[in-house]
Amino acid sequence: MNLIQTFVEVPDPLKLLIAAFVTVVVTQILKYLSGLLKMDLSGYTAQVASAIVASVVVLIDAVLTKVPAGYESIVSAFLVLLASWGGYKAYKIVRSKFPVG
Repeated sequence: MNLIQTFVEVPDPLKLLIAAFVTVVVTQILKYLSGLLKMDLSGYTAQVASAIVASVVVLIDAVLTKVPAGYESIVSAFLVLLASWGGYKAYKIVRSKFPVG
């Protein structure tokens, strides 16, 4: 029995995509609430987004610690694949909105 267990954690590219997605969502929600409440909430975007991003990443890491030891490499590879796919989709969206040439 191995006493030192390695943990699966969210890869950095996926953390970056989560941070970008949550920041965009929080910004849009705060814009909507600003119009609804007739108050300027734009100064709170960074604080709210960073708190939610940290919470989401901690939650995902907590779920990933439950992965059995034999499946760590499979789950890690899947997370890297997921992050790569998300990055590719984001790249395609940006390229379609801002074509070069």
